[in-house]
Amino acid sequence: MDGAAQEPRNLGAHPFRKSLAELRVGDAVEGGPRVVTLDDVNEFADLSGDQFYAHTDDEAASATTFFDSRVAHGYLVVALAAGLFVSPDPGPVLANYGLEHLRFVTPVYPGDALRVTLTAKSISPRADADDGEVAWDALVVNQREELVATHDVLTTVAKSWPREVGTVKPAP
Repeated sequence: MDGAAQEPRNLGAHPFRKSLAELRVGDAVEGGPRVVTLDDVNEFADLSGDQFYAHTDDEAASATTFFDSRVAHGYLVVALAAGLFVSPDPGPVLANYGLEHLRFVTPVYPGDALRVTLTAKSISPRADADDGEVAWDALVVNQREELVATHDVLTTVAKSWPREVGTVKPAP
């Protein structure tokens, strides 16, 4: 693993509550645990339409060399991780605009407990805007401390917060 995974982490105030002026590489938040249930897997399969056999059929999943039984969808793991690190109130983090380097490393089974660490790994203010880009290192582990997923979360963050009244919102 590269990037912020090797940087010292600062687990002070939630980094989503910090503007670009306050945020530093290494600012981090930890979240969880969140137990993945069979209902989660079934509901995600129904909601997403992803009915791949590894998520819906114990016998077929366990017949592979990859899985012991049914597994959670990788995208469900990513969504649950986001729920563990997001700060829901309006604030300096304005939008999530993507993911990079997404890898599903270890299968997640119903009953596994997920935890996530999100660490600021790069901060890039925009010269022509009131915001900038922040890349965050996301590491998702299970109850055995095994890495199950890793990715970079890309966000747009305000240079200052609260914003002054009348500030023009940047184009997406």
